[in-house]
Amino acid sequence: MQIGAEHGQDADEARTSAAGDDAHAAASTSDHRAGFVALCGRPNVGKSTLLNALLGTELAVASALPQTTRERMLGVWSTARFQAVLVDTPGIHRARSALNTFMVDEAMRGARDVDLVLMLAEIPIVADSETAERWEPGPGALAVLSALEKTGRPLGLVLTKLDRLSSPGLLLPIIRAWSSRASFAFIVPTSARAGNGLDRLEDELVRFLPESPPLYDAEQLSDRAMRWHAGERVRAALFATLSQELPYSCAVTIESFKERPEKDTIRAVIHVERDSQKAILIGRKGKTIKSISTRARQDIAEFTGRPCDLFVNVKVTRNWTKNPVLLEKLGYHEPVGGES
Repeated sequence: MQIGAEHGQDADEARTSAAGDDAHAAASTSDHRAGFVALCGRPNVGKSTLLNALLGTELAVASALPQTTRERMLGVWSTARFQAVLVDTPGIHRARSALNTFMVDEAMRGARDVDLVLMLAEIPIVADSETAERWEPGPGALAVLSALEKTGRPLGLVLTKLDRLSSPGLLLPIIRAWSSRASFAFIVPTSARAGNGLDRLEDELVRFLPESPPLYDAEQLSDRAMRWHAGERVRAALFATLSQELPYSCAVTIESFKERPEKDTIRAVIHVERDSQKAILIGRKGKTIKSISTRARQDIAEFTGRPCDLFVNVKVTRNWTKNPVLLEKLGYHEPVGGES
């Protein structure tokens, strides 16, 4: 698995690079397709889960809790006939802090300058046909739809969590309700966990990719550096270990990542906003931070394929979620290239 050392390359830059790469051009066939596809939607609709299912690997950190994806990331889906660069974006929601504003801006940046936008929306839980016939998309989902329509990009609707429905017949009224709201290029119901609908989604998606040689090396899986993925796995351990509120006030920076064939050495800092949060995070006799470190170390080792030593420190960075200057210092800024 190859992970990129740089990120922030947009569609035009990638296509220019591909056009000038003789090796790529020679290896490609005239009917090979390649392009960018944005995965957008409200928080917790299954964007990261779908990306992982399409790539066939746990690249993006997926959680049952909403608003856990904070930055957009590229997942490179390469086959013999196409390469789809999947842009995983944060959930689009009402921003109430500098961090939330950054996340929504990240999502909308991810929806621009792509060949296709996929809007993901959850299939509602409906018990019977009468309820299904009365169902309509909620205001939050419609606000996302309105924002994505303004990008002017082709828009496909991916209905997620198909396994919620007890009967396939309940799906038709839901599709009709969405169809009346916009002229979608296509509507595909899916269950990423069960693998349902993914083949059809692939066929629909490829139609919107332009003829092009690959934009990235066929072995490259992501545009983000390995240290960024390590930080995401520390954040995932926070969400898995702590109560629902505290992880949202935590940021993770990787101070050093030394890659070695036999064992990596990683030093991470978890930033919280208050002293009381630091005490909770460390826990009695260090029990909580030890549990977080153990889980993160296991996840990082599984991702890299090598064992690692992970050293985690906790630091109070007051009001970092509300201060744009601190946000940038902690790495939350529009990608400009270089290591994460």
